[in-house]
Amino acid sequence: MNMLSKEQQAFLDLVTKSFAVSDDVLNTLVTRVHAELFRGLASNTSRTSELLMKPSFIRPPLARPSSVSLGMSISGSRIRITSICVDAKSTPTRSHTQVFTMHEHQSVFDFAAYCVREFVQHHKLDSSSLPLGVTIVPSESTEYTELHSSDAGRKLCAAFVRSHLNVHVTAITRGAVSALVASRIKKSTRVAAVFDGGVDVAYVEQLGQVSKLRVSDETKSSLVAIDTDIGNFGSRYNALPVTMWDRRVDRESNNSGRVFEKLVGGRYLGELVRNLIVDMIDQRLLFTKCNVQEISVPYSLHTAYMGPIIDELGAVDAVFAAEFGINCSESDRRIIRTLCSIVMARAARVAGAVLAAVVLKAKADADDSVTVVLSGTVFDANPQMLDDTVREMQCRLPHTVKPEVVVQSPSDELFGAAINAACI
Repeated sequence: MNMLSKEQQAFLDLVTKSFAVSDDVLNTLVTRVHAELFRGLASNTSRTSELLMKPSFIRPPLARPSSVSLGMSISGSRIRITSICVDAKSTPTRSHTQVFTMHEHQSVFDFAAYCVREFVQHHKLDSSSLPLGVTIVPSESTEYTELHSSDAGRKLCAAFVRSHLNVHVTAITRGAVSALVASRIKKSTRVAAVFDGGVDVAYVEQLGQVSKLRVSDETKSSLVAIDTDIGNFGSRYNALPVTMWDRRVDRESNNSGRVFEKLVGGRYLGELVRNLIVDMIDQRLLFTKCNVQEISVPYSLHTAYMGPIIDELGAVDAVFAAEFGINCSESDRRIIRTLCSIVMARAARVAGAVLAAVVLKAKADADDSVTVVLSGTVFDANPQMLDDTVREMQCRLPHTVKPEVVVQSPSDELFGAAINAACI
């Protein structure tokens, strides 16, 4: 029996129609992303690319049986550090890992130096000279924009000097590049994607294909990891299917643009649902007898809640009573679950199409097999989105392209950062 009023059903029908993405739109999206990936590598184009397409060299770790290399992962207020040793066969093994939590108003660089000092002292490491690789993973909450500045490495090194640490930063990469590096220790992985607060995709390319760089004939066949900055796709040329709610979230965010990231990133999916809920509240279609002050706070509905709500109707009560002090009626529960499903379904379809375009770019020739590694808190908290994203990616690829998909642990990004340190 339909428990919704005519007005409630009409609103849900509008949302369903607004968030629907046709197969034709997705096929066009694959083509446009694929073209933009080529444009981002080119030296001379008639149009500036939306994508950063930053190359990082991929090298095997150097054998250092008696030496230690450090990896650091910075995600929101959490810093993780690991140490690895590399044996005579250039096989890295982890030895220690530790997690630190930063307090508000602390300098991220000074806190990173504090963490390294504590880590080195606690595990009694030889601190005469320590290489450190850093990976930055966007979180659903705090984001430190200074980490993305061109002088972040210099500021980090200066913090180490102030703390009397002989630590030299060998690389600062984003999560997907580190995930790619870690995976290639065991597999010939060509694509890595991290769906956390933001979205980050990297793939393997021959240096000779990066025509915006001047390279010698001897290095053209060298492999590099391309950090695509795919989250910025759609920011200039209206290439993505956005709704009025997407435009509102973008307009009110402190990170305007980066349209693709706002359609699939963990920082924004819950906020999209919250905006839909608030619109229904304003039209007196939802929570008509409840105090809605808490749900009216921006970014108060976390993406991590969406998976449990989609899986089980009863989870709506648990989340909204505990987080917002709202007792839901049966119709409230069904509406919220439907809104979460609609937003998540579109995210999976768009994400799958974009990944398909990257797989096609990474597939150097017809005989290549492609391994894709996926990770991130969005997939961890929403397994159905992971399944739907993989299925959509496979649907957008030719039948002859069948990538192997591997779900990676978040700790592998940290491992990859340490491997980057051991390569210098």
